[in-house]
Amino acid sequence: MNIGTRIKNLFAGMWEDTQAVSPIVATLVLVVVAITGAAAVGTIMGTFSSDVSEESNTGEVTSASSTELLIAGSTTVQPVSELLAEAYMEEHQGVKVTVQGGGSGAGVSSAGLDIVDIGAASRDVKPDELAKYPNIVTHKIGGSAVVVIVNSASSITNATKAEINEIYVNGTASSGNLTTITAVFDRSEESGTEDTFCKWIGSTTFHSSVEGKSGNAGVLKAVEDTPNSIGFVDFGFADGSDEVHAINLYDGKQYFVTKDNIKDQLKDSTKGTYPDKLARPLNYLTNGEPNSMEQAFITFAMS
Repeated sequence: MNIGTRIKNLFAGMWEDTQAVSPIVATLVLVVVAITGAAAVGTIMGTFSSDVSEESNTGEVTSASSTELLIAGSTTVQPVSELLAEAYMEEHQGVKVTVQGGGSGAGVSSAGLDIVDIGAASRDVKPDELAKYPNIVTHKIGGSAVVVIVNSASSITNATKAEINEIYVNGTASSGNLTTITAVFDRSEESGTEDTFCKWIGSTTFHSSVEGKSGNAGVLKAVEDTPNSIGFVDFGFADGSDEVHAINLYDGKQYFVTKDNIKDQLKDSTKGTYPDKLARPLNYLTNGEPNSMEQAFITFAMS
């Protein structure tokens, strides 16, 4: 059985919406860690996590040749892009697909500057980005959700949005469920995951004690290694780790963090099974309409 078939079998049934995109990537990192293993994802994420964000500023990234594809950006999309690249290269001998991270901001700018073939973003392109890069075309390949995590040794299982806002904005909790938290982590680079989280808590300015980490994998590792800590990552990263657990959220009503609740919210935003502001699209981006090779890969991802 080739890798493409194995991926499709592993993802079969994860997305029942008849209008959904690829069953391979539709719920994307909801199960990707279970496929690759947490250690493997950490290795993948660490390899290229800062390459594109640095190189897009220096102009060192060059466009791929006619037999190569370079995909870069969101660290949420990255693990599945790695799997898709492996499957695609198995079925298309002679084509090389390279996947890098760097964050959603790097994915947008790299696609906008036409220094990668396909950018990746775990959010929509912002109006100011579209004004700067008017040729960007978005190709939605799936959806996912951000969760709040604590170290597995913690007894915390629930927190309100107000409590989470306070600990990120003030650096400490004055009362409530998070008073035992002593370390707070966020993202060090422009990130679709952080952008989604900030929109939910209603603040983009964090306390100076909040420590930035690179990529979802960096935040996950920090919370895994630090007792009494808190952070936020894509659900798939939390679901694949025994060293953290995602906490349930209260935001006008109680939300329980389960794979089914997130799937239901992604399929129908009116369901109310998970905070809608924490759900987000997962996109590939091209500079203008994709050329034949870019389109072939995007079609493969959505088939």
